[in-house]
Amino acid sequence: MMTTLFVCLRSVRRRTRRPLRVPLMFILLPLIAGCGDAGTSEVTSLAMAKAGQGRQNANGSTISISPVSFAFSVTQGDPNPVHTLSISNSGKGQLNWSMTTTASWLTISPSTGTAQRNPSDTVTATADVLALPPGNYSATITVFGDAATNNGFDIPVTLTVAAAMQPTAASLETSPTPSSIPTPTASATLSWAGATDPSVTGYYVHFGTESSDLLGSCAYAYSVFYSFASLANAGSPTATITNLAPGTTYYFAVSAYNGMESLCSAEVSKGT
Repeated sequence: MMTTLFVCLRSVRRRTRRPLRVPLMFILLPLIAGCGDAGTSEVTSLAMAKAGQGRQNANGSTISISPVSFAFSVTQGDPNPVHTLSISNSGKGQLNWSMTTTASWLTISPSTGTAQRNPSDTVTATADVLALPPGNYSATITVFGDAATNNGFDIPVTLTVAAAMQPTAASLETSPTPSSIPTPTASATLSWAGATDPSVTGYYVHFGTESSDLLGSCAYAYSVFYSFASLANAGSPTATITNLAPGTTYYFAVSAYNGMESLCSAEVSKGT
């Protein structure tokens, strides 16, 4: 994707009898977003955010937000996900800001503040998913600023809650009878490079029979959490997913967890 900025220098007239004219100039500044290689087994952390810039004038403050939209993706039973935003004043003077949300499951902390050009203020958005049934949800965060040129800046937010994975047949301790013998199941073993961040305490393995179709997305039907204590080798983690349907293609991705969940790794697929 290429974005082009146009900068125009207006003609300037001196207070003399003969005006001095500056030719109209256009400067094209292409902004190129890079793409990394999609690995098959490493946990990747992809940051995809852009700063929201409003119009500036000579006297007013201007709300600047990063990112201008974001999404949560969790499975029932997961901890409440958290997302961080940055707000600053890209205009003049001082920006006294406040934020509101349109959904009861989405909270902002802090919800008010005073921002200068540098440094920016940090705001935490938390989704309360404990009482939410599986489904897709949406909300809007609105940012207000006293005398800001772009007062009422909206930030779209989406939330996906996937159904919790059902217990596997292997977890049942009752002896099978002819009428209750489970159908044959398959399994898949995954391995990936361990995260170097010392704050990481475990990993989520996300999977399902449909691809997320988006690099970094964790939008899969199921997920399983593996703490460091449950892994034989936290430096080179390996996990086996059981109770999969035979003769089916599954898609997998891994995310790291340190109190906040990272974006998911590149997707891999495996037939059972």
